Amino acid sequence: MTRRCRPQPQLVGADYWLPVEPFEVGWAIAVGCNHLRCRDCGEAVRTAGPSGRTVRRYQCACQEHLETWTYWVGGEPEDLYPEKLAWYCAGHPDLTLPAVLDGVPLETGTDWADVASAAMLEEPFRPPGIEISQAWLVRLFHLLSRERAALSTAIAGLLSATDPRLVSGALSFFTTERKAPGAERVTDLILARRDWLAETPGPGAPSVPLLDDAVLLLHTRLLDTGRAADQPALALAKELALSGIGADDTAGTLLDHDPKWVWANAHALIHANPDWAADLAFHATQQRASMRPRLLRDLAAIAPDAVRKAVAERTLEPERQRLLDLLPGGDAEAD
Repeated sequence: MTRRCRPQPQLVGADYWLPVEPFEVGWAIAVGCNHLRCRDCGEAVRTAGPSGRTVRRYQCACQEHLETWTYWVGGEPEDLYPEKLAWYCAGHPDLTLPAVLDGVPLETGTDWADVASAAMLEEPFRPPGIEISQAWLVRLFHLLSRERAALSTAIAGLLSATDPRLVSGALSFFTTERKAPGAERVTDLILARRDWLAETPGPGAPSVPLLDDAVLLLHTRLLDTGRAADQPALALAKELALSGIGADDTAGTLLDHDPKWVWANAHALIHANPDWAADLAFHATQQRASMRPRLLRDLAAIAPDAVRKAVAERTLEPERQRLLDLLPGGDAEAD
């Protein structure tokens, strides 16, 4: 099967990664496409990057482009005179097994848990310019076809490991690949190992417990709303929020799923985590005009400063003054 770089192929400067193997399809920002062709002249696009310089030259028979950073072909900004390249990804063949990738033998019967564990402890290769954690495993996940689910399921099994490095690696992988099979097991992980996660420092940031990474992954599971939402993850996120545990945008995330629950529990959420007061006040100013006075007055009973700041900064006159007058200490409240 032929695969193409999505959403568009990328051009990259000489400091970034332009892989040489035909099967290397684009899978992250700053992974260059190595199989470009021009719609206008029909030629393959050639590349050259002078040694020791950051510029890579791309050219076909009719066009040329010099790139220093990264450039999405087909995703040009809406400038007055944007550069329009007629180049496209001409496709990449599958990585067929058996194969050796960066010195790692891969077969249909490979123990994917062993491959994943070894890569988490020491990556066989780190693509230059790729900032995501567990980049090698993410790359392998995208290069595989029929074995992809087996790899991610094996990584999910490492969530129950006793080595914090493996648990951290699995959390990082699924934070990037939130829809990969096995990512849903983060809910069971937190339910079963919450105390251990809270007490165990993350290998890359000893001041941050693994529970923070697990909660971040839990909240990525809530990026899809409606019927596509991970309902067990949502239920656990609500439970944790009432204990003051959640990602930075906990209020906004839960509002996307269950606004009635958030406003009914707003006082409890602020009591549990006072840092959420400002976010809740901001979101209250964004609700329907008929709801804003009641929500803001209710929030002001527990976080008056946050509410007054949100109203002053996020609403317009003449509504702004009317809302301020309704809050504790305002003219309407005094009357």
